[in-house]
Amino acid sequence: MHETHQLAHEPASVAVARHELRDLLEREGVGESVVYDATLVLSELVSNAVRHGRPTAAGHVEVSWSLEPERLVLEVADGGRGGSVEAVDADPDSDHGRGLMIVGEVCDRWHVDRRDRRTHVVAELALAMA
Repeated sequence: MHETHQLAHEPASVAVARHELRDLLEREGVGESVVYDATLVLSELVSNAVRHGRPTAAGHVEVSWSLEPERLVLEVADGGRGGSVEAVDADPDSDHGRGLMIVGEVCDRWHVDRRDRRTHVVAELALAMA
C-alpha cells in the first residue's frame, strides 16, 4: 500500500501527516511501538522540511509512505535547498537540532536523495504487527 499527500509548507502540516499515518497504521494492525516510532520519525522529517527546505514548485511538502510486508518506508520531499542534510550533535541547551539523530536511532536506515530539484529524505522501519 502506498500513499502520497501534498501538504502545505507550514508547521501545522506536521500534525496532519502524523494523524494520517497513525490512522493508516492502526487500521492495518501495525504494532503500537512501530506506530509510535513511525509517527515520531515522520514528525521530525516534516518539521525539517518545513523549517529548512523550500516548498516544492507546487508550493507543498510531499509526504508519502509505503506499507510493505516487513517494513514501512517514509519519504518527505521538499523543494530542495543547498547544504547538507545530516545528523549533528546539538548543543545540550538547544531546543532544536536533534531530529535526524532521533531518526537515525529509531529507523533501520535512512538516507537523503536529491533529484528533480528536490530533497527527498527516506526512512525505513521494520514492522511489528499487532
